[in-house]
Amino acid sequence: MGNKSNDALDRLFAGTPYFPGQESPTEPTTETVQQPVAGDALVELPINLLRDFATGMEKQPFRPYSQEDLEALRKDIINHGIIQPLIVRPLGNHQYEIIAGHNRRIAARAAGYTVVPCLVRNLSDDEAIMQMISTNLQQRKNLLPSEKAFAYKMQLAAMNRQGMRTDLTSSQLATKSERIDSASLIGDNSGESRDTVFRYIRLTYLTPELLQAVDEKKLGLTIGATLSFLFPENRQIVENFCFQERSVYISQELADRLREAESGGAEFTPEMLEELVQPRGKNLRKVTLPYKTVRRYFSEETTQEEIETTIQQALKLYFERKK
Repeated sequence: MGNKSNDALDRLFAGTPYFPGQESPTEPTTETVQQPVAGDALVELPINLLRDFATGMEKQPFRPYSQEDLEALRKDIINHGIIQPLIVRPLGNHQYEIIAGHNRRIAARAAGYTVVPCLVRNLSDDEAIMQMISTNLQQRKNLLPSEKAFAYKMQLAAMNRQGMRTDLTSSQLATKSERIDSASLIGDNSGESRDTVFRYIRLTYLTPELLQAVDEKKLGLTIGATLSFLFPENRQIVENFCFQERSVYISQELADRLREAESGGAEFTPEMLEELVQPRGKNLRKVTLPYKTVRRYFSEETTQEEIETTIQQALKLYFERKK
């Protein structure tokens, strides 16, 4: 076991990727690791011993890779091997929980791997949460607002439960008595301001539809955070009115008016909301036309930009003639 771990470490520090079959049985079983690994160690573990992250009742908040991204990762693993080991922690009974590397596990299995290199760490639940969050925030690109929102919320809760400043990517520690602001620390590590971290966390209180609107950039981050302070029933009423019954763009001005109206004790009714979105037309969302309606006037070679320009010119000409 010790030699196996040293061999894996030697390959890692030498920059040598791991390919299946290197000093490992072709068909690994639980005999490959008969005892749980103690302390930080780089070992090769059978994929069937690895479990998804689910510390306590907390599931990791990040989306799995798309099929296209997984396929690209699978091909990269076939060509170059697994350069970065998975991070796991022992669960007992020869089981290990994945802290970082869920997509690598999926792609490696699709590439024919039965054993993968893993960095085994003994972590508490809160340490595992913070390790999982910090690793994904650093490695992933193009995160959705909803992913950041739940990640920051989980990270903040774990840090507050620990009662100390903990950064698993460095050795900085400080007790709560030193008045270290956990949200500021999260922001420092993520390149966000403290206020931005709290705005993201506020998004977790939105209805699924409103949160999706933020992900799709139909609502801005600050607008979503403002709406999150409404009572749950009023958030649902606003979502139904603006996205289901009407086509209303929720601006920051409108979001502020909604929050002010609630603070004044106003009852959220269709009539009240209709009055708040005045003047009419100011809050209309982007208008879309059916594909068949548009294409009947343009050839297949016409680009999207040319179609939009032509429609704008046609509208301008129409209203000039109407005057």
